[in-house]
Amino acid sequence: MTIATRNAGDEVRVEALGSVGYIRLNRAGSLNALDVAFCEAIDSAVLRFERDPGIKVLHISSMLKHFCAGADIAEMSKMSAGQAKASAFVGCVREVPKAKKPVVVAVNGIAAGAGCELVEMCDVVVAAESARFMHPEITLAAMSGAGGIQRFARVAGKHVAMDVMLTGRALTASEAHAAGLVSRVVADDDLFEVSRQVAERIAGHSGPVARRIKATINATQQGIEQGLVDEMNAFQQCFAEPDFREGLEAFLQKRKPAFRMI
Repeated sequence: MTIATRNAGDEVRVEALGSVGYIRLNRAGSLNALDVAFCEAIDSAVLRFERDPGIKVLHISSMLKHFCAGADIAEMSKMSAGQAKASAFVGCVREVPKAKKPVVVAVNGIAAGAGCELVEMCDVVVAAESARFMHPEITLAAMSGAGGIQRFARVAGKHVAMDVMLTGRALTASEAHAAGLVSRVVADDDLFEVSRQVAERIAGHSGPVARRIKATINATQQGIEQGLVDEMNAFQQCFAEPDFREGLEAFLQKRKPAFRMI
């Protein structure tokens, strides 16, 4: 599979203001769909701020109408099962969940599939009232591969996770808040300012203590490491199944899929 070279500076806007590192997603024309190159640009920005001793907190947001439409379906449709396995493909970023510094995310509009996984990787989630959170992978005969099932089920519980993952339905911002996926809900016009204030408030505290608090809370998520491996392997298995290929083709052709596997 060939990955097109693009200007990552246009798609991921990076800025350090005080002790906060801002990462703004701006892949216009694709609703911030996460193809490999875009994910690598986001990961590069995360690593830059992780290594910067002057940065205490990371802040992720979208410059578009929506936060993220999910993995790039067109790119996935060209990927074989062997390529997915060999590259440990998960359809999302890799460095956000590894970040030792707190990560605040501002979510507007749709956060779907891998876009929702990106949200779930963050530490404090500020959502606009218009935000919608969904895992529609099953409608393509697919599933989460970057930890969406593991992280969602741990915050929302088994039954809400089953409902969302097996139906593909969207949660409103208030539903996501009630489920534990969202930290706070604010008016759309206030989203960036409130999330910025949250990031700056955290950055105003001791950096080492904030990182230890994050690490200690994450340590309560027992068994997640093996769960992430199991989820990735289960996701990659989809690439070898005809229903998944049908789901991808139907999506790109804007038609209803005809699944045949029982």
